[in-house]
Amino acid sequence: MSGCGSCSSCNSSDKGKEYKNQLGQSAVKCTLCEQEIVFEKLPKSGKVRCEQCDTVIQVIPLLLH
Repeated sequence: MSGCGSCSSCNSSDKGKEYKNQLGQSAVKCTLCEQEIVFEKLPKSGKVRCEQCDTVIQVIPLLLH
């Protein structure tokens, strides 16, 4: 991924709301492929990367929505 911003897979405006999945884990849905991305602790950047399609998602923390 080049991070050029010219396609949806590297668009910096991709945002997803954090939620708790059925196992009680923090997660967000990929905005491109809808894969569930699970994380233990949100990185300081507030972004996670989908392992399936390489999209970077800006996570809206659970407490903010």
